[in-house]
Amino acid sequence: MSCYVLLELVAKPGTGPEVLEDLREALPQTRNKDGCLNVDVTVNDDNPDNILLVMRWASRRHYETYRAWRDASGVVSQFAEKTVGGLSTRFFNPTDV
Repeated sequence: MSCYVLLELVAKPGTGPEVLEDLREALPQTRNKDGCLNVDVTVNDDNPDNILLVMRWASRRHYETYRAWRDASGVVSQFAEKTVGGLSTRFFNPTDV
């Protein structure tokens, strides 16, 4: 079953645009990973340093395999260093409602 992954971060004050550029460079690889169905990057209207990635994966296992690859590459820790409070990751399953 597919799942939605919400990854939220708050960049250090005033660095949201820099983080968006870093994402622009990193996300083509993400979008080409096995099981990645979609990635949308959104920015909080009231705080441009608050960024939310809305991702849809074929399964949670696909995302976890991808995340392990990103963790090993050091990209996750590089992004976490640019944030206030690190990265928040939440998983949601679609319903038939």
